[in-house]
Amino acid sequence: NENELEGNDGEIQRPEVAELQFRGSPVGKVVAMPKFLRILYGDAKVTANGNKNAKDSWTCTGFEDKVQINKYPICPQGSKVKRIHDFPSCWDGKNIDSAKHREHIVFPDKNSGKCPKGFKAVPQLRISLTYNIPRDIQQKGQYKVDSFPEEAHNPFSDHDDFANVMSQQIMDRLVNCVNTGKKCKE
Repeated sequence: NENELEGNDGEIQRPEVAELQFRGSPVGKVVAMPKFLRILYGDAKVTANGNKNAKDSWTCTGFEDKVQINKYPICPQGSKVKRIHDFPSCWDGKNIDSAKHREHIVFPDKNSGKCPKGFKAVPQLRISLTYNIPRDIQQKGQYKVDSFPEEAHNPFSDHDDFANVMSQQIMDRLVNCVNTGKKCKE
């Protein structure tokens, strides 16, 4: 078995559907992300670090807008396990990274959608992964995320990383697309 870390076992489940989407700001225009901007989602070491940066990522198809939880879901018949990662999208306008990788780009206010003072909205990355996990496997709790051994496959340790390596031309098209409210495909 070629798993990277001790304690990771089983069969790797490839997503049935993987979607990467950039979304605009609900309160105005977005600006271009700078090249090599680094963005983190969630926390791979939530047990050691606490819940501050951990995110509820888990849901079922058909329930995406209603509920995301920090536990492995058991989806109703005909619904599939889904992970949704909405990245922070308020950039400080200067730095492509910071000491803890979280101070230069933060989440907009949950209620208003506004960025904090001095921060600018950039396109928000959403990564959605849908898995075809048989319902009996869900009910028996026989699926899990690979994680650092001390996380013991905690679904709350779900996380993701992004680095912007898009050309300026592609980023400009992306910004123009979301700022005009279009749905564009690249």
